[in-house]
Amino acid sequence: MSTAVLGKKVRRNVHRRTERRKPVQTGAVVGGVFLGLGRTVFALIQWSLGISLVLAVSFAILLSYRWVTAHEFFALANLHIEGGRRLSSDEIAALGGVSAGQNVLGINIAEVQRRIAASEWVESVSVTRILPDGLTIEIREHEPAFLVRRDEQLYYADASGQPFVAVGVEKFISLPLLEKEEGVPVGPGVRRLVEEVSRNALPFGMSQIAWLRQDSDEQFSIFLERPRVLVQLDGTDLRATLACLGKLWTDLDGRGELGRAALMFVTPERAWVRLNADQTL
Repeated sequence: MSTAVLGKKVRRNVHRRTERRKPVQTGAVVGGVFLGLGRTVFALIQWSLGISLVLAVSFAILLSYRWVTAHEFFALANLHIEGGRRLSSDEIAALGGVSAGQNVLGINIAEVQRRIAASEWVESVSVTRILPDGLTIEIREHEPAFLVRRDEQLYYADASGQPFVAVGVEKFISLPLLEKEEGVPVGPGVRRLVEEVSRNALPFGMSQIAWLRQDSDEQFSIFLERPRVLVQLDGTDLRATLACLGKLWTDLDGRGELGRAALMFVTPERAWVRLNADQTL
């Protein structure tokens, strides 16, 4: 007769397999440690050698630079300065901070240019190093054409009427005074007139002009000191106007009446003259 047991599980004895652990080989572990350590040491040696090589090369370059920038073979012996008219060669050299005997390779070209360009007289500057012992400085100065008044102070101005340096006793230049409205640019007629006077194309020179005034875009006035006469010019056709002025000047001079002229008004085709005796020609 069979008997069933409810609510209980029948426990069976199951045979468990026991895995045998392999014995640890001490020699292999030690070998792996030494191998990793060797790789690390080798990497450190390579890194140290690289750093040492970079330091050695840098030190060699530094020593070489110090040698060439101190050797007398590169001492400045040929200093050429060109373009200075208002500024002397000694003044330009002093502005740039260069002098004979300086090492050419040790001179900072950009710094020399910056220092010279800071002068109000200098419009542009170029500095060239010429090995082994030369340096060339080329400058272009502002060319003064007029005197202009700004805040009760006289300035030298270029042909376009732009002031660039205050008038001083040490570099005084006798120039005509330019009168114009503030902010009004100088017209091309005035610039052309200055060019014609500079190349002696007119019967009077720049030293005879006391002042010049731009009355409008196409008309300007000149007051001369010798002879004392006011000349008003129509600039619509300046070439023809100046040609007419030349003929008028020659005619008055030939008749001995140039010194009596008080006012000349000249156009491209005609001219009017007022004499001191209020006689008009």
